[in-house]
Amino acid sequence: MIGPMRTIETLSGLAAFAGRGAGTDAERRAASWLRDELGEDCRESTLEPFWCRPNWALAHAWHVAIALAGSLLAVGTPWLGCALILLALLSVIADELFAVSLGRRLTLERASQNVVATATAPATGSAVVREPRVRLIVTANYDAARTGIAYARGPRRAAARLRAIARRLTPGWVGWVAIALVWLQAIAIARVTGSKGSAISVAQLIPTVGLVLALGFLLELAAAGFGPSANDNASGVAVAIALARALSAAPPRNLAVVLVLTGAGDGSTTGLRRYLRARKRALTHSTAVVLGIAPCGAGEPRWWCSDGPLLPLRYFATLRELCATVAGSEPERSARPHAGRGSTPALAARLARLPAITIGALDDRGLAPRSHQLSDTPELVDEAALDRAVEFGLLLIDAIDASLNAPGTRSAAPASST
Repeated sequence: MIGPMRTIETLSGLAAFAGRGAGTDAERRAASWLRDELGEDCRESTLEPFWCRPNWALAHAWHVAIALAGSLLAVGTPWLGCALILLALLSVIADELFAVSLGRRLTLERASQNVVATATAPATGSAVVREPRVRLIVTANYDAARTGIAYARGPRRAAARLRAIARRLTPGWVGWVAIALVWLQAIAIARVTGSKGSAISVAQLIPTVGLVLALGFLLELAAAGFGPSANDNASGVAVAIALARALSAAPPRNLAVVLVLTGAGDGSTTGLRRYLRARKRALTHSTAVVLGIAPCGAGEPRWWCSDGPLLPLRYFATLRELCATVAGSEPERSARPHAGRGSTPALAARLARLPAITIGALDDRGLAPRSHQLSDTPELVDEAALDRAVEFGLLLIDAIDASLNAPGTRSAAPASST
């Protein structure tokens, strides 16, 4: 029931909803299907709708366009150009931290929904059942990703090589955009103070050309269609459901398991942001642990030690250590840490300062094969990789459960040190 065959069936069923991009009718139909599937497993499953502006590529295209306008105006009207570049920079930062920005407001608003499921309590008669104090939130996004030139094999492999050469010192792609904006801001300030000449013009040209290229990539991506997204991230959803089924059959002693399958998750993790925001008072570092499930359909098990497209944030130290302990006790599984520079399912929880970690499967280059590509179909998913991801996830959850206080004492989530 929880092996790779059941998992691949879940994956194939979700991938059958063609064009299930964030805020589309197909995404809403996929959410209803997931709710019904989870209901068959005797789980209390509900849909939590919300409004959002999911086209993050178009939002950042607006930011880049504003910065380019500022760069042009800075030549003749430095103070106006300086103001526009600063506005673009602040909007980029606000968008990544809060998913709210000027560029985001200039995109269309759509309806999406999260699928939230909890295990139905078994009949216990008169027996007293201790309610776990710590909630384990297992999450993955079910919406499909856009395809685009930026996600072609060449650019993705070049970015992976750059990260390997820089040894985790590189920022994410939004970080590079922010660096270009800071560069232009410095040039604009210099022009305000009266600096002129060919040297400052050449210095201004370099980041401007980079932003022009970024604008082209973002506009193409904002208008691109949606891929099948079997690996990224229908496989993550299938593994998350498999974990929930296994934990329903053998519940952890110190964890109450909640499955949160998020809409509008690709790129900006909007669904999980909304789920956490609605429960801000109930979910704290001592009452919740978030386990994000990234693509699991090819490669070997990985856990993310850092993540984020702006400035990479390190996931919580205790959870990273537990992942390393599990990997060390099962060396044949080839599980290794990964320094991410994107937006994996648990990033929103990390931004909310909750104990969080993301696991998944990647190839030798540190990439999720076929991610954001039309070739990401169910036929190419490796069932053995799904099985390994489920096993690694169960071992990690068992380690998290064991790290909590013994029954009868005050429970606490893993330490939130970074």
